[in-house]
Amino acid sequence: MAKTKQSTLDELRKIGGKNRSNPKPDKKLKGVKGAKEVKGPYELPEGWRWVKLKDVIKEIKSGFACSKSNEVENGIPHLRSNNIGFGNLDFSNVVYLPPELVDLEIYSLKKGDVLFNNTNSKELVGRAALVIKDMECGFSNHITRIRVDKSLILPEFLTYAINYLWVTGYFLRISTKWIGQAGVNNQKLKATKIPLPPLEEQKRIVARIEELFSKIDRMKELRRQAKEQAEDLLKSALHHVFSKADEKAGDGSGWGG
Repeated sequence: MAKTKQSTLDELRKIGGKNRSNPKPDKKLKGVKGAKEVKGPYELPEGWRWVKLKDVIKEIKSGFACSKSNEVENGIPHLRSNNIGFGNLDFSNVVYLPPELVDLEIYSLKKGDVLFNNTNSKELVGRAALVIKDMECGFSNHITRIRVDKSLILPEFLTYAINYLWVTGYFLRISTKWIGQAGVNNQKLKATKIPLPPLEEQKRIVARIEELFSKIDRMKELRRQAKEQAEDLLKSALHHVFSKADEKAGDGSGWGG
């Protein structure tokens, strides 16, 4: 398990470039309209480029706030910060709003959208989740929806890159902080630098990370099953031992009364 976790971190570091040094200015991005030369903190492999987030996205939009008094039992889902997991959406606690309060043309989600948690606790600000299917819903002003230019970057790759920066504490460092919370505005988000490999290399990195996470999930399931089996064996052993004690008591009254 520890080896698999380390392998996953190693793949994420390839995105973040932890194992590289020798800073050099990068060449001008080819194929990115209006993109200027971006100087990164270290030299990248041949074919990679430093980019600012704004150079590889088509749209960035924050959601809208709603009060608890607007919530209904059945309506349009309104995603909040707690629904942003580590790379995926968590639907365990979703609130709903009346349809008339949600402009679906503006706020609905599309497959490939990346949701960025722009405001949360200091520990969680900056996490990102990938939308894996079209959804009719709204989302909180504490969430920023990012739509990428898929001719330049895979949404899966961007999600991992953002979550790597979250893991390293980058978003906490650039955030505005107040009591119990921290926030990253759209301007700081768009100015964030990421290393951009060619699309084929992005696909390889994404496939490798997903393979590692799949292994971790399988290990977690095996541990869960092993724990259940151990609990069943313990219950059986306890029943075997203490039922014998009841039999010896003779009157069936047990011994806990």
